Amino acid sequence: MKNNCSNASTWMPQRLIKAAFGAIFASVWLLAAPSAAHHGWGFYNTDAPLLFSGKLVEVNYTNPHPEVTIEVIEGTVFDPSSLPVPEELAALGFAEVVAKAEVAPAGQWTLDLAPISRLNRWGMPRAPQVGDTLQAVAFPSCEEPNVARPNLIVLDGVGVRQQSVALPAGCSGEPRG
Repeated sequence: MKNNCSNASTWMPQRLIKAAFGAIFASVWLLAAPSAAHHGWGFYNTDAPLLFSGKLVEVNYTNPHPEVTIEVIEGTVFDPSSLPVPEELAALGFAEVVAKAEVAPAGQWTLDLAPISRLNRWGMPRAPQVGDTLQAVAFPSCEEPNVARPNLIVLDGVGVRQQSVALPAGCSGEPRG
């Protein structure tokens, strides 16, 4: 009669390996899940663009998506027709976005920017710093209060697009149009 101990000794390590991989996968998924809201234009209300102008009070200039917090002062208004709009953004219908934009409500807003490599390719003059004046046209988050994703930011008089695809309908959950 053959001893089946060798089968038991290989069965247990295989089971442990499968459990470990399962735990690793679950951990990675849980860590990535909260950041999912920052990816995809459909998670922002593209039907309700806002105009931002103010001072940066916080800067987190790291990948995958840099964030800046802007302090919008009540009554701050600027002429969006004076914004330096990159040609590529104009081709994506920027004029129609600005035509329906309203001034952002006063308070602190977090703006989710494009990845640093894209910002550099699109002409970002330098890394933003606390105290800088920034202007932006952005779409508010569908779920997070006082969070928005710009399609244009202006730093040091340089317009830097944040959009490279057509926009989906507001709050659709779709990644792109």
